[in-house]
Amino acid sequence: MSAQRPTAATASIWLTIAVLVLSGISAVLTIAYRDEVLAAWRAGRDDSSSIEQPAFVPVALVMWAVVALLMWVLLMFFREGHNWARRSIVALFLLMAVGILAVLRTEPPTLFSVLCGLTLVATLAAVGCLVHKDTRTWCREEITV
Repeated sequence: MSAQRPTAATASIWLTIAVLVLSGISAVLTIAYRDEVLAAWRAGRDDSSSIEQPAFVPVALVMWAVVALLMWVLLMFFREGHNWARRSIVALFLLMAVGILAVLRTEPPTLFSVLCGLTLVATLAAVGCLVHKDTRTWCREEITV
């Protein structure tokens, strides 16, 4: 087994859980705020009457489930000190950050903006912990079985 997990690595695990919880809340809230989300999508679109409205609810819920399950699997490997899992989590977080910025660009309802902002902050903090020197060193150590 590798050396004891550094504080930055433990913090990244907890921040990852926070990101998943916040994004899960956002996904579930698409059900309650479906009309507001569609109104935000229609705003500024001249062609919104001629285009079929997107189904945000199933997309948000399925996307959250897929990302959450993938992140859970990666976290199981990361907890054991696998460097490839750390890198994969960082890549997934960067993709999530791009997605969050894309959502914020559409000027969603205020509650979604707040949740997206909190999720983005937690995501960037998790990435910071994942690329921290102590976490990188811990993941590079050879794991003996």
